[in-house]
Amino acid sequence: MSILKIIFEYAHIKNNMKKIISLIALCVFLKVSGQENTSYIEYRLKISDEEGLFVDNAFLRELFLKAVNNEKKLSFGLIINDYGSKFYFNKETSLDSGNSMTLSLGGYLGVVYDLDKSIFEQSSLLGDNVYCKTELKDNWVLHNETKMIDNFLCYKATNINKVVGIDRIFNHPVTAWYCPALPYRYGPNGYGNLPGLILELQVRNVNYASKSIQLQSELRFDTDFLKKAKILTTEELEKKLMEFNNFEGK
Repeated sequence: MSILKIIFEYAHIKNNMKKIISLIALCVFLKVSGQENTSYIEYRLKISDEEGLFVDNAFLRELFLKAVNNEKKLSFGLIINDYGSKFYFNKETSLDSGNSMTLSLGGYLGVVYDLDKSIFEQSSLLGDNVYCKTELKDNWVLHNETKMIDNFLCYKATNINKVVGIDRIFNHPVTAWYCPALPYRYGPNGYGNLPGLILELQVRNVNYASKSIQLQSELRFDTDFLKKAKILTTEELEKKLMEFNNFEGK
């Protein structure tokens, strides 16, 4: 998308000179050539309650409510460079890093890399060096519906998150709000492959929303972990998890 097209599209939606000037500055930055650019986006987590969730188990219900109460203390980061992205739980900016229940309910299993058109998701339950390799999320349905997030015009896209359970398959709805003016195909927790950065992601009752955006960041990440990591397919990971939980053969 050309610089002028982005500017005039934005101006058509909202006739605000301050926003237009900010967008011009953004486009000029994105066109800087030669040097490697690194951006950083911080996300917050929101877990919504669901009707009937754990109502028959007082212990699990109490754990769930405590985990939800802890969500506001957690922070997640997305580093983007010329090679891909890294999404991770930011312990340094989280007030309480000990609530694994909150992370689990948020669908976070470990660090997620988006590299060379593949997703590498850490399976911390099996070990810090164990990663599951999957293809980029596709089959997105793009909608004309828009909304403003932090003064950025975002478009709606929907998909399905397929979760294989012990005795059934769950299909959870996914809604992403992406910003074409930020031409990065990345987003939180391994979601991306859209024509713009995902500023808000809703998977079932879990929501990741951007708190801050730094288009120029000193943060870096490397891909040296691939040299020593154990890379599993989705099928291999499911089998390992079944074995880990002693479900095999039942």
